[in-house]
Amino acid sequence: MAYIGNSPANTGNYQLVDDIASSFNGTLVSFALTAGGIAITPAKSGQILANINGVMQEPDDGGTNGFKVVSSNIVFSSAPASSDTFWAVYQGQNVDIGIPSNDVVDTVHIKDDAVTAAKLANSINTAISDNTAKVTNAITTHTGDVTGATALTIAAGAVDLAMLSATGTAGSGNFLRGDNSWSAVDGLPSQSGNSGKFLTTDATNASWAVLDTDANSTTKGLYEMANVISANYVIGNNNNAISAGPITINSSISVTIPSGSTWVIA
Repeated sequence: MAYIGNSPANTGNYQLVDDIASSFNGTLVSFALTAGGIAITPAKSGQILANINGVMQEPDDGGTNGFKVVSSNIVFSSAPASSDTFWAVYQGQNVDIGIPSNDVVDTVHIKDDAVTAAKLANSINTAISDNTAKVTNAITTHTGDVTGATALTIAAGAVDLAMLSATGTAGSGNFLRGDNSWSAVDGLPSQSGNSGKFLTTDATNASWAVLDTDANSTTKGLYEMANVISANYVIGNNNNAISAGPITINSSISVTIPSGSTWVIA
């Protein structure tokens, strides 16, 4: 089909030039160039491969030797004879590829040392500047709007002790204090073999101690005791006991006083 508008410039195309030998007369030196009856306009003489009588002619834009091309005409440095034969091929112009499409140029197509440090620095600085502007804009836009922001959820088990930001050394035997520091747990002393004892401290270390029930002095004004004995009781050997009377001993209940011991009811 015919082209709409201007026809293409015959770029990247080889065409057989129409025979102009019928116009040779030993006098004319300039002849119109056509291919298939359509005028062609080479950009330079070297685009024409011209042959006269089987001899290749030298393209010379100066016109001193062989031939030159002027617009759509071939101009010979000397007039061809009427008996001369002619044939020629028109080599189309090199094709300008223009701007390559995105993602079509890879590393092997880049000339060695073509990308300079200055170009890299310029690209990096431009990228940093652009991203800095975006971050600044995002911060400015969302300042004061934190309340409505969507909170991130940390997956269960994703944070361990070592990931918590605190001074000291994290460990299974440590706890996190209110001042954001790790501290060892001050645990109880061993309970093994300390039945019936109570926990005491010297203001530095904790320890177990025996409750002293044998004190023979008190600051209290009096002692109270039950006046009914409802469970069997055996006074220790060579020990004396005292009770404030009267005392009632329930039925089937006994108080045993060993030899060498005394129970006084006052």
